[in-house]
Amino acid sequence: MRKSVLLASLCMPFLAYAVEDKDIAACAAMSNTVSRLACYDLMAEKNKLAPSTERTTGSGPGKWETSKDVDPLNDKEIHFAMLDADSGRGKYGGRVSMMVRCNDNKTEMYINWNSYLGSSTTRTTYRIDKNPAQSSSWSLSTDKKAAFFPGSPIALLKQMADSQTFVANITPYNENPVTATFDTRGADSAFRDIRASCKW
Repeated sequence: MRKSVLLASLCMPFLAYAVEDKDIAACAAMSNTVSRLACYDLMAEKNKLAPSTERTTGSGPGKWETSKDVDPLNDKEIHFAMLDADSGRGKYGGRVSMMVRCNDNKTEMYINWNSYLGSSTTRTTYRIDKNPAQSSSWSLSTDKKAAFFPGSPIALLKQMADSQTFVANITPYNENPVTATFDTRGADSAFRDIRASCKW
């Protein structure tokens, strides 16, 4: 009996810090080195596997997770804000997540759908709060699982900063449509370092 209790107590820390294989796979699938490292950093922080010394401090980021990295090629800071969808899943149950970043004075926004989306672009319909829905063609990442907002997303992000919800819908290749709903409250705080770095 004592051996069983001891074994259970030894296993508890490992169970507490378990990381889902699908989350690791989602990060590993990112071809961009900086984005992949940021994904691992955010996953480590979320599962309390690393100190949060690089986590951006600020009041009221809501469900957003923020971090920063340094580009080893030019030593410039790269700021990230990531938000998991409250609803909507990839083909194998993977989380749908939205990423906003400022890299080398360029602001980018993309959604990782964790599903194969097609060859080059995907039609994405999106809506902020109760505003009319809009549709546009978003370019795809090299692994074809994430879709990038076309052109500059700054106007959209400024609108999102004061929003409560963001809804996006796509139809992955040979699959049923997927709708992801994001709780965007706290975006104004989450975007603070991104705005400052990219000067908008």
